[in-house]
Amino acid sequence: MAGLTKKKYDINFYAKVVEKFVQTGECAENAYGETEDPLYLYLLSIMNNPSIKLQVLENEVHARIFYDITTQFVWQFLEQEKFQMQRAQSELGEMESALNWIKEKRDGWQALLRKIKEDYKENAFDEPFYEHMFGDKEQQHDPSVWEKMLSDWEDSFQQKLQEQKEKNLNDRKDFLEKKLKTSLSKIPEYLEEHQVEQEEFFQAWSMMNGLWNTIDFESIRKIVKLQKEYPELLKVANRMGRIADDEGSKQVYVTEGSVYKLSHSQKSDILGVTTGNDLNALLPSELLYYSDSELQDVFMLKYFTQKLQTFRYKSEIMQPSRRLEAKPAVLKGPMIVCLDTSGSMTGKPEKMANSLLIKLIEIAELQDRECFLISFSVATRTIDVRRERQKLMEFFSHPFTGDTDATRMLKDTFRMLDQNRYMNADILLISDFRIPKCKPELIKQMQANREKGTFFYGLQIGIAPNDWVEYFDHMYKVEYQVSRRN
Repeated sequence: MAGLTKKKYDINFYAKVVEKFVQTGECAENAYGETEDPLYLYLLSIMNNPSIKLQVLENEVHARIFYDITTQFVWQFLEQEKFQMQRAQSELGEMESALNWIKEKRDGWQALLRKIKEDYKENAFDEPFYEHMFGDKEQQHDPSVWEKMLSDWEDSFQQKLQEQKEKNLNDRKDFLEKKLKTSLSKIPEYLEEHQVEQEEFFQAWSMMNGLWNTIDFESIRKIVKLQKEYPELLKVANRMGRIADDEGSKQVYVTEGSVYKLSHSQKSDILGVTTGNDLNALLPSELLYYSDSELQDVFMLKYFTQKLQTFRYKSEIMQPSRRLEAKPAVLKGPMIVCLDTSGSMTGKPEKMANSLLIKLIEIAELQDRECFLISFSVATRTIDVRRERQKLMEFFSHPFTGDTDATRMLKDTFRMLDQNRYMNADILLISDFRIPKCKPELIKQMQANREKGTFFYGLQIGIAPNDWVEYFDHMYKVEYQVSRRN
């Protein structure tokens, strides 16, 4: 039953396809050796749309909007497909049972054929042929006949799944395409009108699951803005992200071959004017064709016939492409954020903590690092912030309350380090540090992990006495003005 083990692509596969497109503009159909998967082919059709490509490669904001909306669409589609596969498990079990019928020579083939005929009457299952074959008692116990019947059953099963997948995709296409069109147009307009900085947008947008609305955006943006009011928050984020200049990182260029490299930065070595369809080198006059709805057809015709007027550069367009990579002196492990959610953190401390958490999530996404949140007061809760976004949204909606006890939080942290064998983890404890000291054995375990390469950082919000400083690699501190409007 080889077809049942047919390779299924996960969210990471599709995300890499989209990521490569927004970075380079490449979306070759044979790049990944896949020609039958309807979701993959649909993504290619979107990415090969000149209008979409032009907008996505225009700037990083458009690229980010496209990436997040598209990957969110893929994730939802795969979740639906996963649900349908779970419903199909009972039928897979029946196929396995039928294999035993071959060995045990049991009767019951009539009922089985009726079921297959009913379920796959539109999928070319040849029920009359097998009814004739099994009507002969000798053929009825012939393993080769059963194996062929099971093979045809499996083929019909796979065909039906494929058709259902294509139907589900067709039902969702209009929604995605309208959402992309609206978002790529309206969001940049809003950002320009309200003078939203790019970094503010990236952080706030990352919390919105690709669902744009100005009320939620401005609410999150206010929290993000605290990073300017309290620069220490960014210092902590940079230390956790290991992007400080004194870390020993260096830039390395890696040759990748000769490809068309479409970047968001503009070239400065203009030599003259030529014709082609390089969207990154268009003359401003050509952009006018695209921006005018009545002239877009002219633009598309010139694009497909490579007649667009473009700048020509001394460096030429075809050249060995090089990717800039940062090679850190130390491998980056996961980031684990331990956040005190007790009642004493209510108000401004809670907002500052959430602002820092949003920034760290953005860094984790950019660096493709694992990032976990362990919220604690007396009880604890652990969230994989990159994979459990719904739980993260629920966390942000609940107020901070209760007493403080670091015992369970430290135990959960050490358990996570040990079970996953994490190396070079960066652990951050955010609190006002009105925390009773833990038992000596937990402090010793903390020191033992530091000796293995785990870094412990603390961010104290407020001016309470802090007896924990000596146990951390570095303790940051933020003071704030207490007011009734916290």
